[in-house]
Amino acid sequence: MSYSERLIAAMQSKQSPILLGLDPRADMIPEDCFVEGRGDAGAIAKGFERFAFRLMEALALHVVAIKPQIAFYEAYGLPGLQVYANILEKARALDLISIADIKRGDIGSTAEAYAQAHLGGPEMGPFEADAVTINPWLGGDSLEPFFKRCQQRDKGVYLLLHTSNAGSSDLQETNLSSGKKLYSHLAQLIANWQQIWSPQGDYASIGVVVGATYPEQLTELKAVLPRAPFLVPGYGSQGGTGKDVASLYDKTWTPHLINASRSLTFAYRERGTTLEEGAIAAALEMKRDILQHTMLAI
Repeated sequence: MSYSERLIAAMQSKQSPILLGLDPRADMIPEDCFVEGRGDAGAIAKGFERFAFRLMEALALHVVAIKPQIAFYEAYGLPGLQVYANILEKARALDLISIADIKRGDIGSTAEAYAQAHLGGPEMGPFEADAVTINPWLGGDSLEPFFKRCQQRDKGVYLLLHTSNAGSSDLQETNLSSGKKLYSHLAQLIANWQQIWSPQGDYASIGVVVGATYPEQLTELKAVLPRAPFLVPGYGSQGGTGKDVASLYDKTWTPHLINASRSLTFAYRERGTTLEEGAIAAALEMKRDILQHTMLAI
């Protein structure tokens, strides 16, 4: 199965489009995750691992995929990176699709090395995931090593197109001499890359990141990129709602993932519950919110 086909199958099975973002913060994680305390990077990293494992086990029936943001683990050096690798292994054990949130962007042999590290080479490495987020702003040659792995290894890539942060408009909304916005120009390039590197099937393995905080652009870009899987951040804590993402589905399961990080992982803090109870309650609310606006069966 292609990457997009696996996504759709998992979404139909779980009746859910939810992507769990694993962005641990030491000051917001339950104290009982830190069995070894917080005395050094190794102890904090082990706390991150317990935090992630507990969430993944609790939400395995409710979320389609996980998205660990590598920066939170890199910040704690080698112990943190080992935990990052352990999380990817745990995802495989739980049959969860993994998206490495690495946002890499470089050219030549460096891009090839990034692609091998995170989408695999001749053998599986410790950081290999099912898909990655990458920065397309260095152009097509910086993306080819990732696109090749989509073809060869049934992987997925998500290109940053219109992100959810407030400053995204500094560049992405720039007006070009053609009258188009810069993000619209990039969308057309992505459509061309899909035709070259992922032409088969209803959906390509080359997807895009577009924030839920820009619902008009979601609708616009879906029309330009009808075969692209969308990864949609900005739900929950950043203000996005089920109504904002409803246009992606058209009453049909399509391979579009709605990411939630803080609104799931730290729900226990607002609800006064255990980590697991808060996350499950928030995930069920999120699922109902999205499904009621998309008219998808539950």
